[in-house]
Amino acid sequence: MRARAWRRAVAVLLLTGFGLAAQAQPRTPEELADLETTADYAFYSEDTHLLARLVEGAAALASSDLPQERYQYAHAAFRQLQRAVLEHDRALAERAGAACERSLEGLLQQTPRDAEAIALRATCSAYLALAGGLRARTLALRVGTWLEEAATLAPHNPRVLLARGLARWYRRDAGRADRAAARADFEAATRAFDIPGVGVPGAPSWGAAEAWLYAGRAAVAGGEPLLARSDYEKALLIAPDFAAARRALAALAAAP
Repeated sequence: MRARAWRRAVAVLLLTGFGLAAQAQPRTPEELADLETTADYAFYSEDTHLLARLVEGAAALASSDLPQERYQYAHAAFRQLQRAVLEHDRALAERAGAACERSLEGLLQQTPRDAEAIALRATCSAYLALAGGLRARTLALRVGTWLEEAATLAPHNPRVLLARGLARWYRRDAGRADRAAARADFEAATRAFDIPGVGVPGAPSWGAAEAWLYAGRAAVAGGEPLLARSDYEKALLIAPDFAAARRALAALAAAP
């Protein structure tokens, strides 16, 4: 999505007071789509303050009776968790991870075969394991079980493929076979994201830019910088404010 669309979604959320705790009525599908879009924009542009405002403002959604509301809140908390892990802020990672887990646990009690929710739960747990702490080993063990379940339910879902690739890529003891399997997942995810589908307002749509970013990183690791350049450019075409993709592209240009 172009930067203009992201900024428009940010403006809509802030002007309408999206997440005020006092607001009890269900969110419209369009509002939920704006929440996802804005959380993605804040993550890609590394705007930690906006992420904090989103997660705090939408906290009431974590206990919603509507699965889509719980999912989109968990997604916003997941984006905050990712930034916290990347910035080595364990305390914030624990809080964001707990918010993600709490929201998805309730969702999965309502719809236990929701592959999207299972995959997001696994990804949140994988990032929490990366943050370290006493629960890291237990979380890492659960991730594989959840991803296997999600892949059984929805083997071609792009976010399920991306989640499995990320878990394999970031395994603490990842070897060559893990990295090769992760690369296959990232590339499969990019192909799945490219397949036209019927969009459901408010349903998950995130992940395509990251799939291309990680396909590029895997290509670099495999000694294919030209392919990696193309992958990074595709990530930026989808998310022009994706700072990590821009840095990766710059690093390629600077390489001898």
